[in-house]
Amino acid sequence: MPTFNSQGIEITYERWGTGDPVILSHGFAANRRQAWLAADWQGTLMQAGREVILFDQRGHGESQKCYDPKDYAIETMAGDLLRLMDHLDIACAPIISHSMGASITLHLMLHHSDRVSAAVLIGVGESLLLERRDPEIMAQALLSEEPWTIEDQAAASFRAFVDSTRSDPKALAACTHGIGRELKRELMAKVTVPTLILGAQHDEFSGPVEPLAEAIAGATSATIPRTSHHSILAEATTKDIAFEFLGLPAPVHYEHSW
Repeated sequence: MPTFNSQGIEITYERWGTGDPVILSHGFAANRRQAWLAADWQGTLMQAGREVILFDQRGHGESQKCYDPKDYAIETMAGDLLRLMDHLDIACAPIISHSMGASITLHLMLHHSDRVSAAVLIGVGESLLLERRDPEIMAQALLSEEPWTIEDQAAASFRAFVDSTRSDPKALAACTHGIGRELKRELMAKVTVPTLILGAQHDEFSGPVEPLAEAIAGATSATIPRTSHHSILAEATTKDIAFEFLGLPAPVHYEHSW
């Protein structure tokens, strides 16, 4: 799998198809395979005539692991994405992102709006505008040797997810300390990139999408029924709405009978 060097950190990425590029950016504790490939985002985007760029965030998947929280500052992680675009000679592209990846995309939309032609932000909501939870709660849950004793429901849920993706808990504990996700409403008002926000009906982490959409001028939003923070990526309706927003042909969904 190809990699590139982002200021000393090796970032794994892959490219699918041909055409104008679309970039997919996954969330915390996930990876490009679990978030996008498993739900065939690359296949449906290729059917729409697009090249698909996927990558693993630093500390995630097959990318290099870091154990210093300073290595996960949001501007640093956003820099990885910018340098990937530079490495692939992509001047500007739409970005579809989930959870932490959406926070990173928002940072680019604020500080490098010329590089993002449109943004589909999935699995984010009002929580981005509120005071951030104590990151130590999540870090302790990730590092606990007795996960069945974790009392915080959100932290316990993410610990189970981390175990399922076989992620590096020490790297993720550093990440949760390093990346700040709270965004001020006055900053959101400065976003000029066309934005779609998609939230899950049963998202215990992100809160409702409407307050975030109202904070971003011209943003549209939708809540996907019968989905959770992570299952939203595998829901056909999520792709349908995202593709319509990006002006792409409606995706073809195949039903399997076993």
